[in-house]
Amino acid sequence: MRERAEYVVKLTGEVFNGYTVEEKIWQGATSTVYRCSGSGRYGNIVAIKVLHPYRNHLSQIKQFIREAKIQARLRHKNIVEVYGVGRKDHLVAIFMEYVNGMNLRAAYQSMDIPADKMLRFFIELTETVDYIHSKGVIHNDIKPENIIVGKSLDILKLTDFGYASRLRRWFGRENISNGGTEQYMAPERGKGISDKKSDIYSIGILLDEFLKDKLKGSEEIYSIIVKATQKEPFRRYESAADLKFDLEKLYLSVSAETGY
Repeated sequence: MRERAEYVVKLTGEVFNGYTVEEKIWQGATSTVYRCSGSGRYGNIVAIKVLHPYRNHLSQIKQFIREAKIQARLRHKNIVEVYGVGRKDHLVAIFMEYVNGMNLRAAYQSMDIPADKMLRFFIELTETVDYIHSKGVIHNDIKPENIIVGKSLDILKLTDFGYASRLRRWFGRENISNGGTEQYMAPERGKGISDKKSDIYSIGILLDEFLKDKLKGSEEIYSIIVKATQKEPFRRYESAADLKFDLEKLYLSVSAETGY
């Protein structure tokens, strides 16, 4: 573990494809994300996601590049934009849009986000997920750490398509991964089954964790969560758009009560 920590420190200050690595934003099991500045082809400020050197096996590099290709082809205001892939010596990195914010969990813990604002975030999230489903993509790892909230609470962005599956022909042949985060994973994922309702289940778990307590006494949010997190997929919402519809109805009710 010492070598891995030293690697993170050493990369800070280095130049990567015309960009100077300024600070670490986030570190996971397989990669680290940095904020960079420079005058490269992608603008003055970017984020780079660097695959850890001890993960640089051919199969993992292919998986990493595949993730970049998927996310680069999904163009939506609530998806972190991917610009391309770069290399430096033995390192591989995804160059992407830098979002001045923090993940949903960090925002929830450090900021007093009003109920109506949190509800708007989930409406944006369901709209985004409905979009990726319309493109034949299942995210498979919707969790707080993969949702970025702007520091001024003005934007929500979905990222990290490393476990995405069931892609259409423009991504080529697909092997479905069982990877993801167990806490937010639908029951059928453990059997190697994944479809759009698996993502809906994950959103339901997030609603339970981040919104239910802000709407104490609301029968509507309870009913939405129960429907989204049914064990059997056929009992859940048919689509993210259907879930969004119910959240929008709830938002109108909450807004009327709070005066917004």
